[in-house]
Amino acid sequence: MSEQIGVMTRLKFLLAEKMFHSSMLRHSKLRHQWVMRLFKASANEGHLKALSIYGHLLYFRGISPLDKGQGANYLLDAARQGDIKAQYQMGCIYEKGYGHLTKSSENAVRWFVRAAEQGHPLACRRMAKACSEGELGLAVNPDQCHYWEQKTRHSLEKANGMNLSLNL
Repeated sequence: MSEQIGVMTRLKFLLAEKMFHSSMLRHSKLRHQWVMRLFKASANEGHLKALSIYGHLLYFRGISPLDKGQGANYLLDAARQGDIKAQYQMGCIYEKGYGHLTKSSENAVRWFVRAAEQGHPLACRRMAKACSEGELGLAVNPDQCHYWEQKTRHSLEKANGMNLSLNL
């Protein structure tokens, strides 16, 4: 997170995050609107995690095409700033295309690779599948497939803090 983010921005984000995960007033429309306003304010003030979360909420849970388009823009900003989850989501968005972000295998691969290189397990798995089956404009490449499968195992081991013996 940038050092330029102010204390108030951090507090808004922490409050939004705590309320988002809280069971208090879970189904309250007012609570939802308040939390979304806090996430939006934090994102607009440059909070990286807020950009990612707010973008994800708008894109994947938004009702209107405008919500989804704005969500994609927030995710793109977060991805450009290095947020691993946003990078994976941008790969997914470019793989299918949405609105002004037209379908682009090249962009999808670029974002999946960025996320996978940082250890995002789903991005690693997607790259392994793409190399194995010749998807996303990539040629079938057993060596690359093996590389991404190993990277998937390593990222899952790191996430779980233990040695996994899964056949991926």
